[in-house]
Amino acid sequence: MPVRKRIVFYLLVFLLSTAFLPVAAAPAEPSALVKIASPAPAVSRLGGVVVQELHSCLLVCAPLPVLPRLRAAGVDFAVLAYPREGVHFFLLRSPLVLPLLSQGADIECRLLEDRIWLLWTADPGFRRYLAQPFRLKALALSGPLAPAAGEIPPAPAPEYEEYRSRPRAARALAKLTAQVSQERLRSDILTLQNFKTRYASTAQCEAAGDFILQRFRQIGLDAESDPFSFESYYQSKNIVAVIPGEIAPERMVLACAHYDSTSNNPLVSAPGADDNASGTAAILELARILAKEKFDFSIGLLCVSAEEWGLYGSAHYARQARRDGAEIIAVVNLDMIAYPGDRQRVLDVIGNRKSEWLADRFIAAAQPLVGLRLAKVIDPSLTWSDHSSFWDQGYAALCGIEDSDNPYYHRSSDTLATLDLPFAVEAVQASLAAVADLARPLNTPAAPTGLQARSQISMSLFSSLKTVYLNWQANREQGIGYHVYRADQSHGPALRLTAQPLAQTSFKDSFLSPAQEYFYVLTAVDEQGRESSYSQEVRDDENN
Repeated sequence: MPVRKRIVFYLLVFLLSTAFLPVAAAPAEPSALVKIASPAPAVSRLGGVVVQELHSCLLVCAPLPVLPRLRAAGVDFAVLAYPREGVHFFLLRSPLVLPLLSQGADIECRLLEDRIWLLWTADPGFRRYLAQPFRLKALALSGPLAPAAGEIPPAPAPEYEEYRSRPRAARALAKLTAQVSQERLRSDILTLQNFKTRYASTAQCEAAGDFILQRFRQIGLDAESDPFSFESYYQSKNIVAVIPGEIAPERMVLACAHYDSTSNNPLVSAPGADDNASGTAAILELARILAKEKFDFSIGLLCVSAEEWGLYGSAHYARQARRDGAEIIAVVNLDMIAYPGDRQRVLDVIGNRKSEWLADRFIAAAQPLVGLRLAKVIDPSLTWSDHSSFWDQGYAALCGIEDSDNPYYHRSSDTLATLDLPFAVEAVQASLAAVADLARPLNTPAAPTGLQARSQISMSLFSSLKTVYLNWQANREQGIGYHVYRADQSHGPALRLTAQPLAQTSFKDSFLSPAQEYFYVLTAVDEQGRESSYSQEVRDDENN
């Protein structure tokens, strides 16, 4: 080919390839990224977008004309950066006082709170300037989160007694957890380790994804790969399988883990046995055991990629789930569950305010079945794993992780030989019990049907009150009673109103606020105390 034609050819190839590359998400108009102390007023009403909620502050992206409005509203803020096209922003978690290996690198860092930095750069190779160990979360500055992270009100936690006293079908859960195989976990961790590296963007990472997909299908599950792009020109894929629910398949309990890995030499040697072959092997073990059972709700099994690059795989999945209106009732993320170290054998159960009820429920379901201690940690700053992507989209999510500093973390020495497999078995058992409990095994009475509600407001000279009247169809099964639950938002956490099961098929809820909407569901309870899943939900005035 003549030189001139070769030049034209390569120029066309370059233009066509770059035309489809996504760029760093930046606001459409000149904006500032600001730090606001938390708690803060609802900044979205003033024109800002909450990018990230942390323990002590909010990161907010605000068009420049919004800044005077924030000041006028009494919001104290500090400008951190002015986003522009081509610049990527990350949260950087690092235990080091100075996380950069070279001060000459084209990277800006600002400390936000203990061990958490805001990092921004236009250099796609910036990771080579960061000192291990570190974790990254990519930040999206364009378009609000759904709903905005800092403006999600705390979910009202169900009363502890409400679900502690609810029969847990303990024998069924114990039977399931007894099936967890240490040998299967060892074998799967070794297989993943033997890819040498699973660093996202490498062929080995993609091959590991193919292995997971094949395993799901061998188990008999419908499974698929979900490809995505990240950081302009890299590609990888999530692997998704679903165990369909029998009663309400649209409601899903999601168990997830990332299968990619990193190290101090990520392109060559990143075995990632603890981080996170251990979590991935746990998901495969959950799939093997739970696929043989039947549940009221669907169970999703998700293995994501590019977590080590900035949670790209889980962010892709969670955003799409929110756009599709997916009814994910709970997310259990497993990340590093096989190195207890020299400390007491503890698995941390990490949540944010909205997810505290889920952490409580996880512990209530699982702790009686395992010897390790499950410790609740509620801290919105712990954003460095895939549960955080689901927090951003308003879902209740938690992370199960060892309460120990692994000296092999993000190193080529993170291998199977360093792990404590009996500890990993118990972590998997705890997670399996919680996921199965949330999805409701089909060993309970049928849910009630025919629930109807009407409301009436009584007014006097000084006040007004709402009364709600419920009625429903009787179950055909013998010896059935009913519990009534009320929530302040549709499909929200529900408070049980009945101390003992009702024999009748009607209920009156009095002395309610006329300004508040209420939502009701029922359960049926049999003579053995087993409780059904929820009935269809009704609004208080649905049948007026």
